Amino acid sequence: MKERREYRCTRNALYMHDCTGHDDTRERQGYYVWASSEEEAWEQMATRYPNETVDGFTTQEWEGFNVIIREIKPSD
Repeated sequence: MKERREYRCTRNALYMHDCTGHDDTRERQGYYVWASSEEEAWEQMATRYPNETVDGFTTQEWEGFNVIIREIKPSD
């Protein structure tokens, strides 16, 4: 069985107009899916958004990271 990886996918249909997300996928809202390949990640997006398959989706392997959130209070 192939190793599953996390992929960041975006919906091309939402960014077809003149906007920052048109050319820069970093500006797009991402959807994070676990899949065995980019093709499988694309297929998962197509299942979620079947009316957008003509415009397609971007998929890129993603490496998540651990985030630590700490509350910082002002000192007196």
